[in-house]
Amino acid sequence: MFNRNENRMNGHMRRFEGFGMNGGPGRGPGQFGGFRQMNGKDRFFKKGNLQYVILQMLQEEPRHGYQIIKDLEGRFNGFYAPSPGSVYPILQMLEDRDFVSIHKEGNKKVYSITDEGTQFLEENPENEDFKKRMEQFKNADFEGMKAARKQLHEVFKLFMEASQQAMNDNEKKEKFDAIIKETKEKLEQLTK
Repeated sequence: MFNRNENRMNGHMRRFEGFGMNGGPGRGPGQFGGFRQMNGKDRFFKKGNLQYVILQMLQEEPRHGYQIIKDLEGRFNGFYAPSPGSVYPILQMLEDRDFVSIHKEGNKKVYSITDEGTQFLEENPENEDFKKRMEQFKNADFEGMKAARKQLHEVFKLFMEASQQAMNDNEKKEKFDAIIKETKEKLEQLTK
């Protein structure tokens, strides 16, 4: 369905947390993101939490893989959509651990939670970081986030234009570097 480079590119686009350009991280070309690759503490879901959410979803009703991706995107109003490269390996791992069973509906594999999967959910309640993360989205100002995303898109276009102009002009480069440094410091203060 996707060629290898397109998958890799879309994966990088998904990693600009919370501010993808067309409805959130990870929904195809025309967005920007990938300023840096998220890892460890920066991931949208910490290790194991996405498997937990998928099992919770399957507890509600059986789903096929693409439906899981779309339903997750819907739960987060488009601000997070996992890649097929993250969902399908988790589904395979859940099947290997007998937490899900599979049946075919046409060409689609439909995943259902098993008794072992239900037991896993009962024995592993949500952790505090995960609860906090989910709570953020319950109370999020999505309209404000969409407006900020649009502004960020404009800032990014200006950033690219200014960086190109500063390449061959030392005075502009100094001003550009000062703006970047000041902006970075202000954002760091905001996140403390």
